[in-house]
Amino acid sequence: MESEFAKDNYAAVGIVRDSHSLVAGVASSESPNDQHIAALYNQSWGSGYVRCKGNQTPGNTGFNGKQKVKQQFDSGKGTLIFFIDGIQQPVYIAGIKEKVRFILCWFHADQSCIIHSLKKLAEPTTSHVANEIAVQW
Repeated sequence: MESEFAKDNYAAVGIVRDSHSLVAGVASSESPNDQHIAALYNQSWGSGYVRCKGNQTPGNTGFNGKQKVKQQFDSGKGTLIFFIDGIQQPVYIAGIKEKVRFILCWFHADQSCIIHSLKKLAEPTTSHVANEIAVQW
C-alpha cells in the first residue's frame, strides 16, 4: 500500500492484527490498541520510530507531509517493510504469521491522506539494506 499524508501533523502507517477491533478515540500508540499494532510514525509523532506491540525501535528516517510512504507486506515471509519516497527503511517487522489489516493513523482532525495504491505484488521489491533491524511481531 502506498499513501501520502497532506500535513506533518502526527501520522502513522502500519498493520493491526485482524482479530483486534480498534478502540475508537484511542491512538495507535496507546493501550489497548498498541498491543495489536505495528506502525511507522512520522517525524512529528515519533521521529520515524517503528512501534510494535507497545515497544519503540528507532532507526528509520520517518516521513513528513507530502511524502509517499509504502508498506510492503510479504505474507509468505511474514515481513512488513517500509519505504519513504521509494527508499527502503532499515527497521522492519518480521515473524507475522497471522492475518493483518493495513491501517493509517492521524491525530488531528485537519489531516487527510491519499491512498495511491493498494495491490498484490507478484514479487517483492525489497532487498537487504545497511543497518537492518528486524523487530519481532
